[in-house]
Amino acid sequence: FFRKIDHSTTMASSSSDKAAGRVLLPLNIDPTRYDITLTPDLTAFTFAGITTIELTTAHDVSTSTIIMHAKELCFANASYTVKDQPADVHEAEEISFNMKSTTVSFGFASPI
Repeated sequence: FFRKIDHSTTMASSSSDKAAGRVLLPLNIDPTRYDITLTPDLTAFTFAGITTIELTTAHDVSTSTIIMHAKELCFANASYTVKDQPADVHEAEEISFNMKSTTVSFGFASPI
């Protein structure tokens, strides 16, 4: 899978003693490559950017939501494509923020 997300990232949800209280990717999703493009605004002390994350997934992934760290970040949109079907872009239908856990959730119409 390829994920293209405007702004910056780190991904979502798993459990173990070491990970208690942390938001981590499930064990069946493995990021293999990150491409990040940043455009700084030195006057406003902000940046805009695009992050593309290449992931390998197990066949048993059946979620339609991806949760990522988002401390002090804003997201304009998120989408994914399947490696063998790059013309078929799946846009997130919902982007919601959890201010307490500093995460963002991207909801897609069907399981990934």
